[in-house]
Amino acid sequence: MKNNKMLTPIITAFICLFSLSAKTQVFEIEISDIRINKGEVKVAIFNSEKDWLENPYRTLTFDSTEKSKVISFDIPYGIYAVSIYQDTNGNDELDTNFLGIPKEPIAFGNNYKPFGKPDFKSAAIEFRSNYKIPVLKLYTIL
Repeated sequence: MKNNKMLTPIITAFICLFSLSAKTQVFEIEISDIRINKGEVKVAIFNSEKDWLENPYRTLTFDSTEKSKVISFDIPYGIYAVSIYQDTNGNDELDTNFLGIPKEPIAFGNNYKPFGKPDFKSAAIEFRSNYKIPVLKLYTIL
């Protein structure tokens, strides 16, 4: 009986600690250099390299009515790679030329500008309690 009384506070503390680690926080991104009234901006965040550019953890789409916009996701602290494109012609896909180079405005976390296929680590942002809201600039390659 005495052991049960001692275990109860330990188990309770463990449960509280575990539940705190899974709480979501507001992850914000500012997107700039949006072409006004040119389709929708599509944002995807990825929480693993395995899912990068194929299976987003969260997505968000908004109309391009402003030159810049702050968006937010409710997610737990962690490392997330960000991929953004502006679908200027409304066909719900990133248009590319015959070499695979995007024809529409794009952006990645850390304002990473890849030569070739973008990689998860370069586009990843560490989301923690004191992170600074990143400003990700859309740009066009062609």
